[in-house]
Order: sequence, then C-alpha cells, then structure tokens
Amino acid sequence: MTNQVLVEMSLIGWKEFELEVMRDLADNVVIVCSIENVDPMGVHTGDSITVAPSQTLTDKEYQRLRDAAVAIIREMGVECGGSNVQMAINPLNGDMIIIEMNP
Repeated sequence: MTNQVLVEMSLIGWKEFELEVMRDLADNVVIVCSIENVDPMGVHTGDSITVAPSQTLTDKEYQRLRDAAVAIIREMGVECGGSNVQMAINPLNGDMIIIEMNP
C-alpha cells in the first residue's frame, strides 16, 4: 500500500493530432500524413472519427508538430522506418503536448 497520489494535467477539450513519420539511414525524414481526431481529447482515439490530412491546423501549428515529431524520432533512436507521434494542442492558447510515440 502506498500513500502516494499521481496528479496529471487534464487535456480534456484539447485537439488531438497524429503524425506518421518515416526516417531513413541517411537521416532523411518525411511526414507521410497528419491525422486529426474529430473528437477532442477525452474521447479515446479508437472511439474517435479521424480525418487525414488534418483539417484545422494552422501552418504554424503544423510546423511545430512536425519539428517536434522529427526531434522525437531522432531522439528515440529510430534510425530507419516509421513511427506514429500523437500530440495535443490547446485550442485556447496553442500550448502543445506530446501524448505518445509508437515506433
């Protein structure tokens, strides 16, 4: 038994996106596509309708997501192949958070 409690920040209402990323041995990286969950965070991805390409991202938001996804695939050591990077953006202030990455 433990007396510890984990409190995490709520992302309910944030917009959820996924980027499909490919990298080769020469460190060329390409975003294959962006995917947007129609439902906001709080609805499980498996239960949400998704659209590709993303429909509501501004160019600035897309570039931020892209830059983060490229940095993540490099940092995680995926030298060759694809990965899925899931992120959320707060529609009120533009804050971004990484949800998960699946190599």
